[in-house]
Amino acid sequence: MNKKKEAIVWTLVLGLFLGGCSLVAQPADVQTESPVQIITGKVLVAGDTVTITSSGKVIEITSRKIDLKQFNGKNITVKGEFSGTTLFVDTVQ
Repeated sequence: MNKKKEAIVWTLVLGLFLGGCSLVAQPADVQTESPVQIITGKVLVAGDTVTITSSGKVIEITSRKIDLKQFNGKNITVKGEFSGTTLFVDTVQ
């Protein structure tokens, strides 16, 4: 009877393990859109924080290449990639 219980336990353990395999991302789950974003809007500087307002959304922007504070109050188009909720700007048009 002990072997029967052991077989049941192993069956349950393997079932749980193999059942979890379906949680792995399948190719259909892969995001295919480009990580590069192009946003047009008005720049606002408040202290050290620079934001761009586009379609009613306020997005924090920063750049290691460009002094974005010079665009305060202007409508510009920025191109960059998000890291969290901040857009790291590579180019300004």
